[in-house]
Amino acid sequence: MKLHELKQRYNDIAKDMRALNEEIGDNAWSEEQRTNWKSMKTDLDALNDKIQREEQLRDADQRFVEDNEDEHRARAARDENGGASVDEQRAAFEAFLRQGMQDVTPEQRQLLREMRAQATSPGEAGGYTVPTEMLRQVQETMQDFGGIASVAQILTTGSGNTIEWPTSDGTGDMGELLGENQQTGEQDVEFGMDSLGAHKLSSKVIRVSNELLQDSGINMESYLAGRIGNRLARAEAHYIVKGTGAGTPLQPKGLEASVTASVATAAATTLKWQEINSLIHAVDPAYRRAAGYRLAFNDNTLKLIEEMVDSQGRPLWLPGVAGVAPSVVLNRQYVIDSGIADIGAGSKFMYGGDFKQFVLRRVNYMVLKRLIERYADFDQTGFLAFARFGCILQDAAAIKALQGKPAA
Repeated sequence: MKLHELKQRYNDIAKDMRALNEEIGDNAWSEEQRTNWKSMKTDLDALNDKIQREEQLRDADQRFVEDNEDEHRARAARDENGGASVDEQRAAFEAFLRQGMQDVTPEQRQLLREMRAQATSPGEAGGYTVPTEMLRQVQETMQDFGGIASVAQILTTGSGNTIEWPTSDGTGDMGELLGENQQTGEQDVEFGMDSLGAHKLSSKVIRVSNELLQDSGINMESYLAGRIGNRLARAEAHYIVKGTGAGTPLQPKGLEASVTASVATAAATTLKWQEINSLIHAVDPAYRRAAGYRLAFNDNTLKLIEEMVDSQGRPLWLPGVAGVAPSVVLNRQYVIDSGIADIGAGSKFMYGGDFKQFVLRRVNYMVLKRLIERYADFDQTGFLAFARFGCILQDAAAIKALQGKPAA
């Protein structure tokens, strides 16, 4: 079955599941209806696995075509780096990856130096800022990790200077009704002030055999972008959720530390549908109506929720239909983030709120270093990438957490 046929079949089953849910309405589910639902859910899961495999193969094929395209499109526009074209930058950087600075042409050497000189941190000795195309590939890879990043407000900055960022809780602010000729009252807006920093992440050293570097059939820039993207994404996703805002080196203040208001479950390791509903209603309705409102939890929690029903036997989870409706839990969209904790005593395992109030800052450059001598005895070359990011919750009332009952 072709990919479009798999997707069409998935949508057909998802529509049938939603139709069944709407047909039953507020009535209690019969055993036959429940069995029918489970059967469709099994088929849906199997189709989803096949779709993911087909899409991965297609992505790989498309990447191969793009990386081996013989005909280079002419680029009339010049970028900021000394008037060099994007193609010239990439060629110079590719030469640096494969051969190191000692074997590149004088023109490429000068171009690499100009790229480093115009970077935000030009003092990175032995490191060079990656071209825009490679940075884009890294960022695309990073998007596959950490669901919070996909719904947060993204702030891209050219430098990594610390930004003083105001924080507040405006849910208590309200105007007043005045009579004729009556003087208005006063109510100061109370702002907190926090810092939105740029914390440095390292990819750790990526060792590449010199035989692989010498193989001209390998797109080294794309290869490294994928490896770097995976490593940086996992680290960023971890600290977006788990960052304490303290420690040495200083961690960013992630979601878990920033969200202080929570709803507790009745038991430490189990979840009821009413508790999810309580989390939804814990935030002000204005945030629930916002386009950025989501529930957020990890995949283990989703697996549990997919099997849950309400007091009428109706499923909490409904599958998405492409182009029609997203997957929902209690009619609320959700994101999956592996950094969020599992259900457990005292653990914040689910969040609900307007995630556009959570700001994720990324510095728009990346430094890559090439390590030659360190792994010479292995006939390998090491690569080490650095990137910077930060995060802050600017409105404390916008997001609340569902927390497992603390241990006695």
